[in-house]
Amino acid sequence: IKEAEKIEILWNFLIGNYGNILESWKSEEWFQNLKNEWKKERQKNQNKIDKIEENTLKESEMISIECEKDIWKKWISKQATLIEMFKQEDWFKSLIAEQDKEEDNYEINEYINVLNRNMNEFEKEKKYHEFFRKKNIISKLMVQMHMMVLEECKKEEIIENKELYIDDYIQNIHKKNNYDEKSYIL
Repeated sequence: IKEAEKIEILWNFLIGNYGNILESWKSEEWFQNLKNEWKKERQKNQNKIDKIEENTLKESEMISIECEKDIWKKWISKQATLIEMFKQEDWFKSLIAEQDKEEDNYEINEYINVLNRNMNEFEKEKKYHEFFRKKNIISKLMVQMHMMVLEECKKEEIIENKELYIDDYIQNIHKKNNYDEKSYIL
């Protein structure tokens, strides 16, 4: 199996087996705080996005998306302390341990085939591999968390925009009805 396929299989396993845990994160206080921090960061930079959109009519959507990506990247880089905080949490440690067990199942055959190699070399390689595997798992979990924040904020934004559109539509209907009534009276 190619490395990319292994990563995809493991990622799908993580999402499949821990989907409930990932969903339960949405009700956690830290998740709400993270989401609120993202909203504040985005709002802080909204004026810059609005100015760019005003200046360019044709490509405003693409430029807006690029600005939002830049804001997102800067915000994510500020979240390094969050990683250290989560490393201390029991639920996070259990996710990493479970992921390690599952990954071991995929790679046990590779270790069995190494009988012809020098044991010292094998041990060094195994420790090196385990270190980077855990680091990779933590990275994947952090990406998933932040993507969930972005997804939830986008959902809320869509709902808010929908509500605003409906409110505007209702106001326009009322204005039209009032105008029609005034015209009828005259």
